[in-house]
Amino acid sequence: MGQNRENNNFKEVKKMKSNLITLAFLILSSNLVLGQSNKTRIYGEVGLGAGQTIINSSTINSLETALGGRFEPNIGNNLMMAFYISPESWKGLGIGSRIHGTFGSPATGTNNSEYIFNYYNLSVAAKYFLLKREFNKGLYVNGSIGFGQFTAKRLNESTEEYQHQYAVGSCLTGGLGYTFPFTKTALSVEVQYENANRNGTVTGVGDVSFRSGQIGGNIILSF
Repeated sequence: MGQNRENNNFKEVKKMKSNLITLAFLILSSNLVLGQSNKTRIYGEVGLGAGQTIINSSTINSLETALGGRFEPNIGNNLMMAFYISPESWKGLGIGSRIHGTFGSPATGTNNSEYIFNYYNLSVAAKYFLLKREFNKGLYVNGSIGFGQFTAKRLNESTEEYQHQYAVGSCLTGGLGYTFPFTKTALSVEVQYENANRNGTVTGVGDVSFRSGQIGGNIILSF
């Protein structure tokens, strides 16, 4: 039964990933048609940041059951990449795809163990510039919806104990930022909020829902 649940989880991830890649490909293909004029552009971006992971009490309890110990997550480091398509006629709106990962610094928990966590999401994303109505200039809001993974590990070198918990599922993000445009590039500063619900299988328990989130800030270079 446990193996069947894991297989179903992997099939679900592959299906969601395939759908997102297909959608991103369709968006990019449409741009190649529209982009014959100078009125449509593709914007790429890369960013770094940091965020405080938020895990609710039920998820903490589930992780304690799975890992054999309890911990409170430290601040994690964010890394992201994205692209947006923004025709001039969209008046500051861009639609594209975004991948965002967080790598938490080790946290000391119970049983003299260290706990390491990381999570990522691959999403369909949108960004809208509120005031100037021109992409990559001024105040903006953004949002994304997609799927992702959460991984938590317990390490105890002295007793050679190593526990691992894996979960996959949906993720929503939203943000508010400001972009400073330059001649060929732009620099953005943003705050973000993430809410995720991922499912995994815990030995002796079965299917468990792991809910988590993040409040963070990022610096983004776009081109």
